[in-house]
Amino acid sequence: MLAWIGDHYISLAEILLCLGKSLADLQWYVKITEIAPEPGAEQLEALSPTTALSIFQLLHLVTPGIQIIDGEITATDESGKQQLLLRAVDSSSWDVETDLEQIVRTLEDSYPELTHIE
Repeated sequence: MLAWIGDHYISLAEILLCLGKSLADLQWYVKITEIAPEPGAEQLEALSPTTALSIFQLLHLVTPGIQIIDGEITATDESGKQQLLLRAVDSSSWDVETDLEQIVRTLEDSYPELTHIE
């Protein structure tokens, strides 16, 4: 999925809010390789990839102005199984990996230009 639509950057915060309640019970892990220098970016960049966050903690850190250039955000269920992987690729796109049809449908409805890659 493209990270830019015209001059609008689709931020991690926007994606998370789009997906909504289906993500509330997941644990989130953040591994940032590169992030644009914005207020608050240093807090996100300083997170250990092993630090589990709730969706609310993550949303607090990823204000709409935060632009992740390269990095991975992983969501796991209570058993530790990965349910969603969001990968920022060179600040030009988001790779989304999930087997959850609800997430796929929500993203397709919200972002019709989404491209599926097998």
